[in-house]
Amino acid sequence: MDLFLDCEWADVLASDLVSLALVSLDLQHVFYAERDPLPVDPTPWVKTVVYPLLDRGPTAMSEAVMTRQLRKFLASVERPRICYDFGADRALCQYVINGFQTSKPDEPVPADLRWQFFEDMREPMVRWWGSHPEEQARRHHALVDAHALRSACLSLCGI
Repeated sequence: MDLFLDCEWADVLASDLVSLALVSLDLQHVFYAERDPLPVDPTPWVKTVVYPLLDRGPTAMSEAVMTRQLRKFLASVERPRICYDFGADRALCQYVINGFQTSKPDEPVPADLRWQFFEDMREPMVRWWGSHPEEQARRHHALVDAHALRSACLSLCGI
């Protein structure tokens, strides 16, 4: 099953996770989590654009809980293939799967996890944003952006 990934991060190196989203091709499987606590020193852009979009509430998770929940989610999907368009997204997702730096959750790491990189998604994404102005205001929310990536990939495949 293809899962479309997007992450948001707080730093210029794209290494300090803020949020992570995965959306399945059939839209039946959705994972969304925000880090709690949030990184304390985000860039000004992240602080003014990304942070105001966050849902918080039950989506805000400690690192250990986020890892546990993501592993459970991936285990619930048959032969997960994570599709992404930016290397930092894959690195951050793998970082969460691995348990950040210290977390050792009970759930096993999915053994059959596969990755698919999509290059040159800029134009399909621009077209998707242009045809979905209602979502444009929430651009840079990881879940909205994961849906955009899914739709852009589908349009490239002619679906």
